[in-house]
Amino acid sequence: MDVLVFTNSRKVKECFQVSRKSSRLSLPRFFPRQDLKKNIKSLDKVTLVYLDLGDISAEELPAILRILSRNTMILFGLIDPAHKLEDPAQVFFKGGVDYIGKNILSTGIDAKRLNLVIDRARVKTNPPVLFEQDKKNSYPDYIPSGKDWRNVVVGQEYAFCLMFIELDGREEMEKKYGLRNLGIALDSFRSFIDDSVKPFQGRLWIWSRFGGIILFPFDGSGCPQLKCGFKLMLFKHLYDIEESLFPSFISFRLALHIGNTVFVRKNTGNIISDSLNFIFHLGQQYAKPGQFYVSESVLQLGQKELKGFFSDSGIFEGRTIYQMRLPNHGQNEI
Repeated sequence: MDVLVFTNSRKVKECFQVSRKSSRLSLPRFFPRQDLKKNIKSLDKVTLVYLDLGDISAEELPAILRILSRNTMILFGLIDPAHKLEDPAQVFFKGGVDYIGKNILSTGIDAKRLNLVIDRARVKTNPPVLFEQDKKNSYPDYIPSGKDWRNVVVGQEYAFCLMFIELDGREEMEKKYGLRNLGIALDSFRSFIDDSVKPFQGRLWIWSRFGGIILFPFDGSGCPQLKCGFKLMLFKHLYDIEESLFPSFISFRLALHIGNTVFVRKNTGNIISDSLNFIFHLGQQYAKPGQFYVSESVLQLGQKELKGFFSDSGIFEGRTIYQMRLPNHGQNEI
């Protein structure tokens, strides 16, 4: 795979310690940061792209992230030596595959790391095609984390049920509500989600104002968190009426997936995980406003009585996705 690095810094260039080309990885090529848009427009194959945020202003960041996230021919990582990105999770919210802060930059970026990034992003670059007879054997090798958090050790890899949730209409809210009022309303929404997931052993893990990722322990035998997502969709209306501090009814996207990832309490932006990437992509790129989606593993391991409320929504990144159908007068019909 080709590796392009856009930077104006000699120090950043020297940190890439890839001395020879391999069958999987080309030698990094360096370009001025200003040439990013011009160069990625002409790509004809999937390419790993790193962008140095060193001389980029805070005002430029949102537009640049949009450019990177909308280009289907690139896997992108951000180099942030000055910690300009207050929440590194934004990289993964936008579909990125790597975040390199000051500490990692000081130790150097070698071929091993780049190969690992490519491996972890393989679902996006080369999604597997699943045939009907293979579906029951198509799940990864889960490393159960248990029914609760007692045996979960920081720094170790486990299987979790990962929930993505994010409010719709972010840009409109930021324009209409005012900074202070919006902050109070967002705190109320976060508390609602926190209270809703706790009975299912859920913990808010990666959060960025309008939403984030919730982790639930997974014991390998069932996924009761399907009921948690189901209740969130139904109880949203009660929240709108009784608790919400937003001036109008809210809408959010919800997604559930089971997969392995390393558990950490801090520096979540440094995690490289195809499961984490997938749940971000499912929520950010596939989910429609106000809808709830689950991967096939969640539906198979969830409560039987809820399965009739989900219908096949199609294939996304090689996985079958199911969408919740809101119940109507107690029947499994829209």
